[in-house]
Amino acid sequence: MKTLASLAAVLIVAAAAGTASAHEVRIAYGDLDLSTAAGADAFDARVRSAARKMCRSTPMIGGRAACLAAVRDEAVTLLPGAAQVDYALSRVPLVA
Repeated sequence: MKTLASLAAVLIVAAAAGTASAHEVRIAYGDLDLSTAAGADAFDARVRSAARKMCRSTPMIGGRAACLAAVRDEAVTLLPGAAQVDYALSRVPLVA
């Protein structure tokens, strides 16, 4: 099993309404094997949970759905390169 760094991904989503405020949340992934569907699913669940909390009080153009998508995209972007590749490959459907 591949060992990932135990650092947490840091998400910063600035309010798109022109304010200078930002929220930060840490999403741990070091205990997950992102190369597996189960690991990627667990990461997705953590991201969804963090996004719901962040998007409650973050005004954003496009509403809550846009905020949730922005947090998800940012979380994946902030993963280290190898972890991003593992995550992406675990999301590709296998064709027999």
